[in-house]
Amino acid sequence: MRVANDYLKYVVQVSPSNMEEIVVEYWSDIWNYAFFLTKKYDAADDITQDTFIYAFRSLQGFRGQSSIKTWLLKICRNRVLNYRKSAFFRKIIPVSSIRPVPQSASAEAVYFSKLKMDEVVAHLFSLSYKYREVLLLEIRHGLSIAEISILLGVPEGTVKSRLHRARQAMRKKFGEENK
Repeated sequence: MRVANDYLKYVVQVSPSNMEEIVVEYWSDIWNYAFFLTKKYDAADDITQDTFIYAFRSLQGFRGQSSIKTWLLKICRNRVLNYRKSAFFRKIIPVSSIRPVPQSASAEAVYFSKLKMDEVVAHLFSLSYKYREVLLLEIRHGLSIAEISILLGVPEGTVKSRLHRARQAMRKKFGEENK
């Protein structure tokens, strides 16, 4: 009975009448996910827009077996995979900054904060696609190992090992810099 209630809860939440609310709530999460997977601003814009168009067209396909966010991230991931297979996909150099720095900090604090963020982003982009993806889903989007497993279509053990290796690689990169 609980599954049926959860299903109805999600179906009621995802309808053409409230699609605008869903877009407003999840746009930045989907865009950030697309950007971290493609490393391109324009591709992230296109993929995010395509994700919501596809979601709107396939509302009847949403079964409520996951959260709306997980469903949208899955759609976005599939759009990114299609993009990567296309002839237009090219690797680029990582961008210098993703997040804006708060205005209230001193110029010195802003500089060092941006410098540190640039290092983290550069190291994150240097990871292989599969490690970068699981780390992003866990840290940025707060998905559990089970949710990541469902989203990626791999066993939970695979997600755990990818997370472990991604964390090791990040520690190694920061450890080498500090020596």
